[in-house]
Amino acid sequence: MNKLLLSLWMFLILGFTQVAKADWPVGKHRMILTPSYTYSRATKYFNADKRIENNPFGGKFASNTMSLYGVVGLGRKTDLVFNVPFTSVSSQNILDKQTHAGVGDSYIGLSFHTPAKDLKKYFTVKLGAIIPLYSNTKEPYLGLGSKGFFIGANYSFNVKKKTFAIIEGIFTSFIDQPDGPNKLNLNLIYGIELPKSNLLIFTLNHENSYSADKTFTANLNANKDFMFGSAGVTYGKKISRTIMPSVKAFYTIYGRNAGQGIGVAFSMAIKIP
Repeated sequence: MNKLLLSLWMFLILGFTQVAKADWPVGKHRMILTPSYTYSRATKYFNADKRIENNPFGGKFASNTMSLYGVVGLGRKTDLVFNVPFTSVSSQNILDKQTHAGVGDSYIGLSFHTPAKDLKKYFTVKLGAIIPLYSNTKEPYLGLGSKGFFIGANYSFNVKKKTFAIIEGIFTSFIDQPDGPNKLNLNLIYGIELPKSNLLIFTLNHENSYSADKTFTANLNANKDFMFGSAGVTYGKKISRTIMPSVKAFYTIYGRNAGQGIGVAFSMAIKIP
């Protein structure tokens, strides 16, 4: 799963229920910091015909990522967003095992929120820069190793009392190499506020990556032309006015030239002040 987009919508689902039931602004001079840990694993893959196949020689690809995601309120309608991940990836089969760790694709950007008159619906535009803090001199790769930018928009609204939904699209372009790639992500998020400060969130995500380089390799972070869709469910519980832990599980439903796997993420949203 693309780590940039994973981090982008991670913030959307971790907002505090009294402050950000969806992609609301965090507020001027306020901040939300979200440290997280994500584990994902792929032992099979979707081939060019979208059929599932076993990796050759019992191969598998695994990723462990610890990230610090932050949102800083610059104004009533404008937020600064950033993410710094530390990633360890491994690729192995019965013949060989390779591991690589380091700081991955970091990013920094801005979110601009436009509220409806009732302040219960928001249209948000976000844009930013991707900064790789590594070089791809060792396999398996931590990412594409290319600078890039993203621009996206979403619509956040309350479906009914104690629920929210987000419809989002994000375009990402990597610019250091002539074959890109360019990526398009579509995300659907539906959250339910449960009794006793509990939160349940369902997500559907589709990613399509376009590139003239059609090569597919078991070194999944090196692939440029692929497609996949995943579904996830998150459970969170607000344990104080400023702290909310959560756990998320996700699964790849379909794809093309992409790994077929599962993952789990643990996060702790901390509101300051």
